[in-house]
Amino acid sequence: MERKQIAEGVWQLQEEGTLCTNAYLLESGGGKRLLVDSGCGNLDFDFTPDICILTHGHFDHTGGVEKEWKRVYLHVKEFGFQGAYIRIPKNAKKIDFDVLSFPPFSLEIIHTPGHTPGSICIFERKNGILFSGDTKFAGEGVGRTDLGGSEEEIEESLKKIEGIPYKLLCPGHNECEERE
Repeated sequence: MERKQIAEGVWQLQEEGTLCTNAYLLESGGGKRLLVDSGCGNLDFDFTPDICILTHGHFDHTGGVEKEWKRVYLHVKEFGFQGAYIRIPKNAKKIDFDVLSFPPFSLEIIHTPGHTPGSICIFERKNGILFSGDTKFAGEGVGRTDLGGSEEEIEESLKKIEGIPYKLLCPGHNECEERE
C-alpha cells in the first residue's frame, strides 16, 4: 500500500492490484480516523477507523471493511440494489446526515447517482477536496453506467459536481487532480 499525503491530515491510500482502488484517510486533531472507501480488501490497515464512508457499494470500494468496524455508512439507495459487483458490508448503516463534522474537517455528502443509484461524492470544504468515488475521474473520465447505473443520472450528477467549489478532485481509481 502506498500512502501519500495530499493535505494536512489527509492521505491517499493506493491499493496494489488490477483495480487500483484508492481509499482516503482523514485524521482529526484528536487522533480519530475516518476512511473514505476501503478498497478491495488488499489494503493492510494498521488501525480501525472510527468512521468509514463508502462512496458506493461495488466490492472494490467496500471489500476492505472489517466486521468489527462500528460506524460504516453507505447511501440508502445502495441497500437492496441488485447491480453487478455490489457487496454491501453487513455492518453498513444508511447515511442519515448531509454534513458530518469531523474536526477539523466538515464533510458534505452529495448524492451523485449514475454509476450506481446510491453513488455519493464527499466534499471536504476546509481543503477544497472532492472525494468523487467512481462518479468522476481525473482527466475527462467518468464512471461506468453499464453495471446497473444510468447515463442520464450521471450526466446530471456531473453538472452538479461542476457547481461545487472544489480545488482537488480525489477519485476512486487514479491520481488526485487539481482543478483548472
